[in-house]
Amino acid sequence: MSRLGRESILGTDINSLELFKEISRLTPQNNQEFLLQYDFPAVMPAQVIRNLDDTGEKWGSVSVSSAFFPGAHKNFSDTIFRSVDSVLFYVNSELILKASRNSLRTVLGGLPLDNGKFREGPIDLQDRSSILNVILHTIYGLSAAKHAPPVADLVAAVDRLQAYGLDPKEHVQPGLPLFDILLAQAPINPMEVYALAGHFKLHDLAVRTSAHLLSYHLPDMSDAVALRMGPVYLNRLMQLHMGLANELKRITLAPPPPHPLHPTCDFEMQRRLNRAWVLTASYLAWDSRPGRCTHSFFPRDW
Repeated sequence: MSRLGRESILGTDINSLELFKEISRLTPQNNQEFLLQYDFPAVMPAQVIRNLDDTGEKWGSVSVSSAFFPGAHKNFSDTIFRSVDSVLFYVNSELILKASRNSLRTVLGGLPLDNGKFREGPIDLQDRSSILNVILHTIYGLSAAKHAPPVADLVAAVDRLQAYGLDPKEHVQPGLPLFDILLAQAPINPMEVYALAGHFKLHDLAVRTSAHLLSYHLPDMSDAVALRMGPVYLNRLMQLHMGLANELKRITLAPPPPHPLHPTCDFEMQRRLNRAWVLTASYLAWDSRPGRCTHSFFPRDW
């Protein structure tokens, strides 16, 4: 591999447009030399193709998405996106235009994607490949779970959906791939997912994520996170915590009702039991908070 002399797609030795046309003709069934190295889940980072000219052999190295390469989908790939970190994504413009409400004008400098100039070569976008990968999976109705995107990239992708003409409320719904992959992050990163849900008013995602925030210490929340989720979902989270504490008090503070006198438990014994119950329940109610384990209330030697 080292003897091939890897060059950039933008290098002076290989014309970028010629290389673009060359790789556009490639499919996994072609008999051209195909050398792949997989060291990033969403990218083929060293796809080396043979490029012959009058002077002999030359080699160029380009990074191509492992999910959106030529021939990856049944829809013909007539458009190429290039992420800010120089990864190519081969997509179908008709499918994207059907999903986008603004024809990608926001990310294409005001021009619609069906403009003829965008069929001439790669279209440079300002998103990293890991984020663009999630966005394109969403447009295609596919799950990006196999690429294991971190929560930061998932959140950034949802934040960028509107720029691509996609409504987060429409694409982050129960049963859809983006909803499922975000919900899978909730046990590990509940506050990031809940703040995202609150920001875009994704009610179902917020409700299911809130179960993982019962042990969250609310005073630790930063101002930025509180502002991001907004007053409505901040209030709901606070009510959830306060409601749990109040419900615990309601259940525990009421002593057990008296029972008929018995030789082994007379009125005086019941009175002492009620007093002990109230003292213990008061301690539990005063010191309890959501997420605290019950065994932490008792000495270790119990």
